[in-house]
Amino acid sequence: MKALSIKQPWASLIAHGIKDIENRTWKCPQKYIGQRILIHVSKKSDDYWNYPKEVRTRVDKFIRKVSKSGTDWSGYPSCAIIGSVVIVDCVQNHPSVWADKGCWNWVLKDAILFEKQIKGVKGKLSFWEYNWEGLK
Repeated sequence: MKALSIKQPWASLIAHGIKDIENRTWKCPQKYIGQRILIHVSKKSDDYWNYPKEVRTRVDKFIRKVSKSGTDWSGYPSCAIIGSVVIVDCVQNHPSVWADKGCWNWVLKDAILFEKQIKGVKGKLSFWEYNWEGLK
């Protein structure tokens, strides 16, 4: 099954069904539109403090839905597959509050947060294959 590495806090927000857009500088290949992919959490978190205050405020608001630890990412998973999501479209200037302007907005839906994370998984750039018999 294809996987995509995403930094925290974005990976957890997507897996919990809160963030419905993944922003990338490159267009999602058409063959992945309509496909369920695995959400892999990168080793390093995103540099949250470099984002504008508006984005940090939005993240704080939504992250409180899934955790009381706020933006202390040390308690969040890393190097793990935590869920899956379906990529339903790839557009620019999507109206979602999560969509960044000037890049590709991958529209996501039907997020599944796994009860049990698959820990110790090293990520890769772009889409990559994760083979595990239990995932369909």
